[in-house]
Amino acid sequence: MPAHRLLISALASAAAFGREEGEFFAQDPVELHGSRLLTALLLFGIALLSYNLIRYRGRIAGSFSWGLLIAGVVVLPSVSILFGTLLMFQRAEKVEFCASCHLAMQAYVQDIENPDSESLAAIHYKNRYIPQNQCYVCHTSFGLFGTAQAKVAGIADVRKYYTGGFSLPIKMREPYQNTDCLKCHAGAARWMRLHSEFKSALLRNDVTCLGCHGRQHPAHIVAKQALP
Repeated sequence: MPAHRLLISALASAAAFGREEGEFFAQDPVELHGSRLLTALLLFGIALLSYNLIRYRGRIAGSFSWGLLIAGVVVLPSVSILFGTLLMFQRAEKVEFCASCHLAMQAYVQDIENPDSESLAAIHYKNRYIPQNQCYVCHTSFGLFGTAQAKVAGIADVRKYYTGGFSLPIKMREPYQNTDCLKCHAGAARWMRLHSEFKSALLRNDVTCLGCHGRQHPAHIVAKQALP
């Protein structure tokens, strides 16, 4: 097959793959087109190598063949790895990604998606107090350091999950911090009106948010039979 036809076929396959991915993950346009571009880059690299092998029969015959080889073996794979890593980190923030670790997380995702649940997580989810990436937003501390810490911890969790290095039921590494609630709620007019008297105690973690709100609405309501 001529090289230009092989390239057209590769790009068509990339578009189809991107559509399937978009149906599985609720993607924004940047992420959707980014996944298509990544697939196109990978397939374009394969097309370059295939053309080089067919045209030059595996031999290096001048600067042009060297250029094709370097582009297909070094440049495009390096760009694809970098871009793919960025997309992977973005997708790891989605609720669907958390649910993919079904042995450990499925029951908790089912709780937040249950319209009848009165857990804090479910209340935030069904009322869209957090528009998207609800698991990630609630379990990630504020600022750049919080984001980096969450990504590193997420990589460790994925490794433990697929190597079987975890125990059930899963537990949080440390008690839930007030700052993870206050990064959204602190300063809101209703919050200030109801919490002004013990605002300083909340900021110092002398009083916990879940100590009051968790009595009526636990963070999650997960039946024992729902756990793996």
